[in-house]
Amino acid sequence: MGRPSAGLSPQIEQLKNHHKCMARDIIAGSLRNVDLARIYNMTESQISIIINSPCFQAYMAELEDKVEDNICELREDIRLLVPRASQIIKEELFKDPLENQPLSLQERKLRLATAFEIWDRDSGRKKHGESGAKEVHFHEHKEIHITKNMSTEELQRDVFDLLTDEEE
Repeated sequence: MGRPSAGLSPQIEQLKNHHKCMARDIIAGSLRNVDLARIYNMTESQISIIINSPCFQAYMAELEDKVEDNICELREDIRLLVPRASQIIKEELFKDPLENQPLSLQERKLRLATAFEIWDRDSGRKKHGESGAKEVHFHEHKEIHITKNMSTEELQRDVFDLLTDEEE
């Protein structure tokens, strides 16, 4: 940090590596000045001077833009995975339980959980008009299914009917 001119607050003139680390920590974890002071072994007033300096603010804005770009790319990637996730879910719904499965039960559970996670993430964006996929969000259903007396085929048909109703 440079020495302050008469009557001016002290400011940093160029960012050092630890300043850049502070900026990344702020963006990643919404840390307060007291947290940053403890992590970087500085006083809160030193942290305040650093984060209020124009060069630090410019670096923060640049990082935030990069983060926003990465989020947009990730959303697009998820949107592109939705058709495959739908296919996996439908495959699992219509599998013959007596048929020999190429994947273990654990692998099938992981595959299905991943497909539902993709659907869920995409459906959350649909509310904001960002997704081109059909709206499906299983956590919003209020229906109760009594499965105790249902055969596997009846349950599969019932779930498939729910899915096709959501798609329409």
